[in-house]
Amino acid sequence: MKDKITDIHQSPFRMVLAITGGGTEAIGELLRHGRGSDTLLEAIVPYSKESLHELIGKKPDSYVSAETAKDMAMSAYRRALLLDSRTEKAEPLNLIGIGVTCKLAKQGDEREGRQHEVYFASQSYHKTTVSGVSFEKKGSREEQESITANFILNRIASLCKPEKYAKDANLEDNTKDRTLIIDKETEADGETSKLLLNTLESINSGKNSPQKVNLGKNSNKPCIIMSGSFNPCHKNHIEMAMIASEKYGMPVDFEISLANVDKPPIDYISLKERVDSVRVCIQDMGKGSAGNIYLSNSPLFADKAILFPDSVFIIGTDTLNRLFNVNYYREGEDMQSLIDHFRKYNIRFLVFRRKDAQICIEIDIPDICDIVSYDCYNDDGTSSTKIRNERNAVSNNSTGIVY
Repeated sequence: MKDKITDIHQSPFRMVLAITGGGTEAIGELLRHGRGSDTLLEAIVPYSKESLHELIGKKPDSYVSAETAKDMAMSAYRRALLLDSRTEKAEPLNLIGIGVTCKLAKQGDEREGRQHEVYFASQSYHKTTVSGVSFEKKGSREEQESITANFILNRIASLCKPEKYAKDANLEDNTKDRTLIIDKETEADGETSKLLLNTLESINSGKNSPQKVNLGKNSNKPCIIMSGSFNPCHKNHIEMAMIASEKYGMPVDFEISLANVDKPPIDYISLKERVDSVRVCIQDMGKGSAGNIYLSNSPLFADKAILFPDSVFIIGTDTLNRLFNVNYYREGEDMQSLIDHFRKYNIRFLVFRRKDAQICIEIDIPDICDIVSYDCYNDDGTSSTKIRNERNAVSNNSTGIVY
């Protein structure tokens, strides 16, 4: 282990490490042998729920899961960028954010069937990784703490020196005492990596310079935009897009913002899943109805207007309510200045009513919004959240583990 840690410190990478639930021995091990400052920018232990909420900017669906580990890694990467920017020679391409969340053995009574598991995630300029193990043998807390710390250090070594340690990491994690239950990584292309870097730097500075990346092959100017998280894309998205395409006689482009007002930025693994879900769904659209897929760094429609001037945005009732909610205005903005901003860029909104959402009675809907009648579109209640919950329920029933 000492040799492994020496290799970690000799690599060019620097990191912020966030750990909750167990495995904090890894922090001490990184510092015990000297040269720890060559690698560790900061170590964070958000042990209470409140501390974790503040770190990732939300209450997670599951505190011990691959998704929470990825959110922690993204927050740690953002923190690494902030700290690195204050050094004499910033090197954002050599930074890594690490997130680890654990559920280990308890001292004393423990609920029957409680899973013991660890999730490790990393976020860097180039890629996102996530891996997790479950303990098959119900050992003591002390034993699991030691195993977890080794798991964390093995994974860090595989990131810092993959040619030496990546191959062995899975073998060490897949033993009679524990089982590797998830192991994914996704690398981003150069344009997407630059966009994420710009997104995080904008969040750190509080100043956003709207940017977009076209993942499609069509260079036509976008005119109808469906913006969303698409986690995942589903049939109602496509039905709305087809209605809009027929109404205006133009293809619909899809846009995903890496940044979100209420959630952490999207990691590369999640982004690939969402883009893939859009690509699968648009195959059901008629010829000429589907356009490109865009990525942006702009969660607010005021910034999207700058990226996509002279466009119609397809939105739902809940988005309309947020659009003219003061909590989502830019600094110094009010409803009238926002409407004037949209008019300046020749923006209109095509609003589809959702079954479980009502238009806020306090909103005086401006003439730049067209409300689609129930005769044209009747929402059946399908939503991305509902689909995710159903998937998690199936996963819980079959394995007891939420990925």
